[in-house]
Amino acid sequence: MVGKVTPSTQASASIVAAIMGLSPYTSQNEMLAKIIDARAGKEPTPWPQNMRMRFGDLLEPIVLTEAARILELRNVELDYRSAAQHEVLPLAASLDGTGVGRGSVRTDTERGIYCVNADEIEIDGIGILEAKTTQAAPEDVPPPYRGPLQLQAQMMCTGHQWGAVCVLYRGSDLRVFVYRADPNVQRRIADAVAEFEERARNIDWYPSISSMDANVAYARVDQGAPEIDLTGMEPALELAEKLVHARQQKRLAEAIIDEAEAGLKDIMGCHECAYAPVGNRRFVIKWPMRHLKGSPERVVPAKPPSVVRQQTLSVKELDK
Repeated sequence: MVGKVTPSTQASASIVAAIMGLSPYTSQNEMLAKIIDARAGKEPTPWPQNMRMRFGDLLEPIVLTEAARILELRNVELDYRSAAQHEVLPLAASLDGTGVGRGSVRTDTERGIYCVNADEIEIDGIGILEAKTTQAAPEDVPPPYRGPLQLQAQMMCTGHQWGAVCVLYRGSDLRVFVYRADPNVQRRIADAVAEFEERARNIDWYPSISSMDANVAYARVDQGAPEIDLTGMEPALELAEKLVHARQQKRLAEAIIDEAEAGLKDIMGCHECAYAPVGNRRFVIKWPMRHLKGSPERVVPAKPPSVVRQQTLSVKELDK
C-alpha cells in the first residue's frame, strides 16, 4: 500500500465522483475548498485512520491478487509509487494495481466476474485494478462513487482500455466488476474536471447543497463588504420569509413539546412506560433511566484564540 501520490493542488481520479456531485460523503465545495487551500499553501487537516480504513489498506493486496487470479492476469504490478498525469486536463490518478489480460470475459457470477458496461469485454493488454472494501451488502453493479468513475478517470490518465473495480463485501464476498473505457462517461468526467479547475482558479463556489455546505464555501467575512438590502430581490425575499416563518414555527413547536412533555411526566411520575392511541395508531412513550459510563478526569489543552464564522444565520426583527 502506497500513500497519496497525486498532487493536492488539482483534481484526482479518487475525487471525481465528489466533484461531479455524486459522492454521499463529500460535497463539491468541500473538494473545492481543499484544492484552493492547497494552492494557497495551507496544510490539510490530518485525517486520522480508523479501523475500517486500516483494514482496507491491509486487505488491498489480497483483494487485488485474488482478482488478478480470477481474471487470469499476468505481470501483475501492485506497487505504483508515482501518479499518472492526464495529457491535457489538470487530472492525476494513482493506481492500486495493473495486470495484463488475454482474450475477453463475460459475466460469471460463480467466479465473481461482472461485466458492467458491455456483455463481453476485451481484456487484452494492461488493465487497471482498483481495490475497495465495504460493509455494504453485495451489489451486482457498484454505485458511481465506489470505484466506477474513479476507474474511468484512471483510464483517461493512463490510456488503458479496460479495468476492474474489485470490491470485497463484508470481508468475504469478492466481486470483480470489469469495465471497458467509456467515451461518454469520460467526456462527462472531462467536463466536470474542467469546470472544477475553472472554479478553483476563480474561487467560484458551487451552489450550496445545505447550510453546512455554505459554511464551507463562505468561511469568512470580507472586511469592508457592504450590507445587502434584499428589498426587491424576490428570490432572496422568499428565502428570508421562509427562514423567519420556519424559525417562528420551530419556537412554537418547541414550546408545545415542552408543555406536553411536562404534563406527561407529571402523569407518568416514576413509571418508565406509557401507551397512548393517537388517531388510528398506537404509540409507546418511554421515560427510561440511562446508564452513563464514567470517565477519568481530563485536562483540556489550551487553545489559541481564533476567529471563525458563525454556523447559522441570526435573525432579529428591527425596531419599528
